[in-house]
Amino acid sequence: MFLGASSFIPMKKEPRKEPTKRTDTAPHLMLLDSSITNPSVEVVRLPNPSKLLDAGLYVICENNIFWLRGIQPNIKPVSLFLNNRILNEDCFWATFRFDAICIFTSLLFLNPDKFMSVPQRIYDLYRSGRDDSQEYAALEAGTFALWNHNIDKVQNRLEYLCETIKSDGSKELLFKPNIEKFRAMLEYKVQLVEEKLQKENVMMGAYCETTETSSSNHVRKHHVTFKSGKLRMFAWSIISTMLNDEARRALLPTNCTNTKSSGHIQSNVSSGPMITSKNKLQKKRKMAPVTGTRSITSFFKPS
Repeated sequence: MFLGASSFIPMKKEPRKEPTKRTDTAPHLMLLDSSITNPSVEVVRLPNPSKLLDAGLYVICENNIFWLRGIQPNIKPVSLFLNNRILNEDCFWATFRFDAICIFTSLLFLNPDKFMSVPQRIYDLYRSGRDDSQEYAALEAGTFALWNHNIDKVQNRLEYLCETIKSDGSKELLFKPNIEKFRAMLEYKVQLVEEKLQKENVMMGAYCETTETSSSNHVRKHHVTFKSGKLRMFAWSIISTMLNDEARRALLPTNCTNTKSSGHIQSNVSSGPMITSKNKLQKKRKMAPVTGTRSITSFFKPS
């Protein structure tokens, strides 16, 4: 991972001033995935996979999607080390590689018992019985852009994951999710998370057990082991944050259905994260909502 610059996400609330030309050297902190090599990145709004009517913030880079997640060290303690130095920030953002199939999994399981085309499902979600709003229109356009441009090969993958039939008088396929195939996909994602945590020696009390092997007054040695059952539950809890309630109820194992995604801090466009301090006398400061972010559809317009 490396530190990059972003002129889209201010870390602290500042007084209003005349807009200035954005530069790539703006002094704001963003933690970027190491696979992003472009010095200038763009932030877009797309549906939050766990709540499709809410917007999330994403980075688009070379047709790959990275999910922006808020990290607040004074609420959920995080130690960030860079070149043997610890960084102390009120709030920073981190990017995580995101699979667009999660958005469409949540979309399909809103109505999993009918054969429907994906465009019709998108229309029903953002237009049927809802007041017209720019926010819903932007989310609808973003979802269509993901689908029409086959980002992360969602069209090909859904043809495999779903039962399909041809619509009379239309070229569009009608999809009905195959629960067993979707479960197999999630099992594979869980397995990847488990392998990654063990390979990188990411040790947390939620799934690790420590035993003392030496009780010398001068040297204490501990042996840390991964508990496979707890590790799998932890991996499922991560995957569950990328699904809505309907998909979780249908796809998660019985012992994981009570896993709540609210324990993970999420970036939210409608209301910025609240920065708090242990000092009770200090008032809470609300971060200004992110403005000026691009629409995903702008990335696919011909130049």
